[in-house]
Amino acid sequence: MTTVLRPAVFSDVEGTLISISFPRTYFEQARLMGLVPTLNIIQTGFLNLLSKPFSPKSKIGGILRYLAIMTAMRNLPMSMNPQVMDRVNPLLHQALKPKTLARIRDYEGQGYPVILVSAALQQGVEAFAATLGWRGEGTRPILDGDRFTGRAEKPLTGAEKVVRVREVAAEMGLDLARSVGFGDTVSDAAFLSILGAGYVVDPDPDLRAIAAEKGWTILEGGG
Repeated sequence: MTTVLRPAVFSDVEGTLISISFPRTYFEQARLMGLVPTLNIIQTGFLNLLSKPFSPKSKIGGILRYLAIMTAMRNLPMSMNPQVMDRVNPLLHQALKPKTLARIRDYEGQGYPVILVSAALQQGVEAFAATLGWRGEGTRPILDGDRFTGRAEKPLTGAEKVVRVREVAAEMGLDLARSVGFGDTVSDAAFLSILGAGYVVDPDPDLRAIAAEKGWTILEGGG
């Protein structure tokens, strides 16, 4: 008997589904809870200062912000993630982009499962996605016992999103050729290109040009 594969929605998170920084929001709430070592705060502040001249959607800005995120989270106990996410999730929900959410919910209503794919850490993305009834895939942290080492497997961005999307599709029996993707930066072009249809939300100039060439739908004005 032939197995019929079903389509799904794959969506980036920061800049696409929410209008604020997921990792920065997590860091701030963990800091307010007294979980972040003072040295982390100082080093993260320095890296954020270095990143200020660069757009959040630029490659250099993205690298500096990623290093800041890894530094901020170093030595945090991952067992505290549920308590931190209890404070983070309401803030992320307040920052949801209505147009993106509405489009995704429309596909969900047609039976499409929804999978979030984000460079934020796996445990946080999973927890956020669960509040929406979805699946979350993020960067997998390297732990020393219960504590985050400040290092992770390859960031879930660019080509790594393609790898993870294919893994999830194989696991869940999904038809990528009929699936839909949402992204906001040129790094999302790789995974959007393996799907049947794409939406780009308030895209950076490079992704906007690619979207025009490929016929992807552009969502403007806060997604």
